[in-house]
This record gives sequence, C-alpha cells and structure tokens, in this order.
Amino acid sequence: MAEQDKDLFEKIGIDIGKDKINIDINQTKEFFNTLKQTFEGAAENIQKDISEGKVDLGENMGIKVDKENINIDLAKTKNFIEEFGRKIESFLGDIDKAVDNIVKK
Repeated sequence: MAEQDKDLFEKIGIDIGKDKINIDINQTKEFFNTLKQTFEGAAENIQKDISEGKVDLGENMGIKVDKENINIDLAKTKNFIEEFGRKIESFLGDIDKAVDNIVKK
C-alpha cells in the first residue's frame, strides 16, 4: 500500500497491517460525522444560491431543453464545468481541513 493511502487510513482510524486490520470506531465515526456536516453545509449553500436566484441553471450551464429541442451552448457548458471544478476543489479542501482537525483531536 502506498504511504499516502496508509496515512489517509490512519487519519480516519483504520490501521492496516500485514496480517490484520484495526478500526478505531470512535475516530472513524467522528470522521464520517465531520464529512456529513461538510456535505450538508455545501448542499445548503448551493440550495440557498439557487433559491435566491444567484444561480440560473439553464443560463449558466448552457443547456436548454424544451419539448422539441435540446440546445447546448458549448462555451457556457465549458465555463460551468470549469467553475464547478473549482467549487469541488474548494470543497475537497474543506474536507482536508476537517480531516486535519480530526487528526489533531
């Protein structure tokens, strides 16, 4: 197993040895609870932005669908995917911070 993978497992309470696997239930549970809270916070922010009209999915994604046609604006779709990628990177950064906080406890 790669050292990077081993470090990640240790952070979430899983120790994988040559002949055995030890799981620290409390540490693993804390990791998943923190992860859950992070996901819930991100989902709430996205839902809030959509409900406040900050995000117009049809306009921002460049995809419009009606009964007869599907129109795709590739430039808008590319921009949406790039922006979505940046948000995912930010979200993963938040998860990394949450993992680090768990490790420090």
